[in-house]
Amino acid sequence: MSLKKLILDNALARIIIRILLHFDTVPAAIDLHNYRFYIISNVGYTVAWIIHFTWLVIFFNLGQHTMTALQLASIACHVVAITLNRRGHHLTAMVVGMLEVIGHQLLAVKLLGWGAGFQYIIPAIVLFPFLNSHGNKIIKVFLVLCCVTSYLGLELFLKNTTPIYQLTSFALQAFNYSNIVFCFGLITIWGIYITIAIQRSEAVLIEKNKELFAAEKAKEKAELQRLIEVKDRDAEIYRLRNVELKNSNDEILLRNKIIEQEKKRSDDLLLNILPMEVAEELKDKGSAAAKHFDHVTVMFTDFVGFTKISEQMDAQQLIDELDACFKGFDGIIGKYNIEKIKTIGDAYLAVAGLPTADPEHAKHVVNAALEIVALMDKRRKTLGDKTFQLRVGVHSGSVVAGIVGIKKFAYDIWGDTVNVAARMEQNSLPGRVNISGATYELVKDDFDCEYRGQIHAKNKGEMDMYFVTAAR
Repeated sequence: MSLKKLILDNALARIIIRILLHFDTVPAAIDLHNYRFYIISNVGYTVAWIIHFTWLVIFFNLGQHTMTALQLASIACHVVAITLNRRGHHLTAMVVGMLEVIGHQLLAVKLLGWGAGFQYIIPAIVLFPFLNSHGNKIIKVFLVLCCVTSYLGLELFLKNTTPIYQLTSFALQAFNYSNIVFCFGLITIWGIYITIAIQRSEAVLIEKNKELFAAEKAKEKAELQRLIEVKDRDAEIYRLRNVELKNSNDEILLRNKIIEQEKKRSDDLLLNILPMEVAEELKDKGSAAAKHFDHVTVMFTDFVGFTKISEQMDAQQLIDELDACFKGFDGIIGKYNIEKIKTIGDAYLAVAGLPTADPEHAKHVVNAALEIVALMDKRRKTLGDKTFQLRVGVHSGSVVAGIVGIKKFAYDIWGDTVNVAARMEQNSLPGRVNISGATYELVKDDFDCEYRGQIHAKNKGEMDMYFVTAAR
């Protein structure tokens, strides 16, 4: 029996082939300018009904028959949307799909409660209408308004209400986390789609500029050739043309100088928000891949009683004091080759050991932490209650680092090491540097430390903690 006949006689194989063709082929009814939107929307509707089918099985096993029936209705809506989409009715399909998503989440929050996280899906789909650049703007605005009003309605009227069906804590958390992950996935897809569109637009503009530049050069060359041919009978015009060309060259030199200055400003700005290695990779490749670092030390600082103190200052005083403190922190970590990641309100996050490996990452961070504490103690003696008390937490381990976003992008770090460092800071005291057992093992020969015993850390259980008292 041939392989082709074996596949055709197998029902499962035929279904798989139909699914592959569903994604791999574009019907004749689809216009060329809608190809990309057709494919991404088809993927979206298909993923949607697969997720609803998964939920159908879950709710059926949980005995939630109303939610089971709701999944059936949602699956039917997305199948209709796929059918309309394949026939070229993209806007109609989009209206059906988005209204189903909005209505589904409204009912899901009403039935299962805010804690299940279904409400997050509504803002995650708000960009979907704008992926079709040729669609009716009124329909797009209508769909966006539906998303906004629906989410506000959930926030105002259903957030704190008792759900009709009571799920277990585990089930609620499972739905909440899976919905959050799904929403981030959607947003990532929108970001990728928009990035590709921007890159293609920029490529077209660059090509057009090249064509214009080539045309201008050709025109100048032809004009110069004509002047050479008539120089004997029109020497004055030839002279004036040379003057004109000189002025043009001077203008080009001036423009090149301005371009170089602007490029330097852009490079300086990029280096101010990204590590040098990451900035160079971003300029060379147009993107920077996330990387895993096994040996780093993370430092968290936080101002104690920040809210209370900030209420005693006017806005400008508060910003000035925060700016002065964080500038001081920046200066200190700069001496130890520590990378500042970000400030979060009154919190300050920095890490040593990336993007360039540093065998003394833990020692450098602890030295910097002690200097930062000393800086704040000095400011407290001078300014009193007009500045803040500081507590510091430090932990060593591994992280993943990279760039997030496409607008106002930022270099950030993720991983359990970051969470543990935050717990070290939360369990520290004003004016003290609290380090984990992992960091202590790396710096115990360089600093005097006071063992605090095992202290409970949120979501981490009992952990060894030490106060750093002084450098040896």
